[in-house]
Amino acid sequence: MSTLSVTIDGVPSECAAGATGLDVFADRREVVVMRIDGELRDLHLPLEAGQAIEAVTIDSPDGLMVMRHSTAHVLAQAVQHINPRAKLGIGPPIENGFYYDFDVETPFTPDDLKAIEKRMEQIVKQGQRFTRRVVSDEAAAQVTSAWMEAADDHSAAAVLPVHRVARTCPLRG
Repeated sequence: MSTLSVTIDGVPSECAAGATGLDVFADRREVVVMRIDGELRDLHLPLEAGQAIEAVTIDSPDGLMVMRHSTAHVLAQAVQHINPRAKLGIGPPIENGFYYDFDVETPFTPDDLKAIEKRMEQIVKQGQRFTRRVVSDEAAAQVTSAWMEAADDHSAAAVLPVHRVARTCPLRG
């Protein structure tokens, strides 16, 4: 089996060819994303020889923003489970948490909020993992029109992220 020479958290290391951040940081649940050569990257991406890889943990500013972003996706999934007719707006992480805009026929009640919270807990316990893929504006338009309305401020050349749930892998964090 061939190996790759990389630097992990400042230490020269060897890892198996085809290894990912999930492999390298498998025993560190606090790692939610990695930095490769100075740029944030998803843990599911394969590593390449010569890269400098750094663990980004949930207690770091970047790690916390990633976890807040993922939590917004869990909220959206829970709301759509409870209210399938809910239309999604945007749900960005912000300095003190995150928010999500929903278009619903009637406002959420306290009982709705309890049901949404319970569903979010179930989703997390299912061990879902979100993966990010970058797509063109045209491809993103096929995903959801509401999302594209929120992206109208981007230039025609902008590249916008889209996330998808992989139901067989653990949610990190």
